[in-house]
Amino acid sequence: MADKTTTPPQPDKQPPNDSPSEAQDGTQDNTQDKKNGRIMLWVGLGIGGIVAVFILLLIFALALALSGNPDDVANWVGIIRDLFIILLAMEGIVMGTALIVLVIQVAALLNVLQNEVQPIVDNANETVTTVKGTAQFMSQNVVEPVIKTSALLAGIGGVLREVIGIRRSLKRASDPTGEKKA
Repeated sequence: MADKTTTPPQPDKQPPNDSPSEAQDGTQDNTQDKKNGRIMLWVGLGIGGIVAVFILLLIFALALALSGNPDDVANWVGIIRDLFIILLAMEGIVMGTALIVLVIQVAALLNVLQNEVQPIVDNANETVTTVKGTAQFMSQNVVEPVIKTSALLAGIGGVLREVIGIRRSLKRASDPTGEKKA
């Protein structure tokens, strides 16, 4: 005989949301923090590595200067000097390349602003002008006549109230007993 057991109903669990447009802000912030942390880690490791290389070269140069022949030391100092000159030249090339990339990116940003953002701003201005015209039209052709009609009806109602009030006053004045008739 097969054992038939029933499992209690599980509450509906929604699948994780993978689309970035519907992701929660906290998840996006957490992902951004992780990316920033990785970038900072690599920058720190790079700077630390460069500093370590310079310190090692300094220790090596000091050890060489203290233990060797002065002519040999002068040759080694010249070699190290030449290496630093080459390193600085390569750094200048990297900085020049980075500057060129920066100029290209700024040009691309200006292109985007002129060709994509400006039409959006122009469309927004057109929309505002259209809404302004529509509001003026509604004001002149719908709201203004309704207000005038309402004011006229209020004036007529006020005149009728006064006329009825005068009529009642005249009726009371003509009835000396002041008794109401059935």
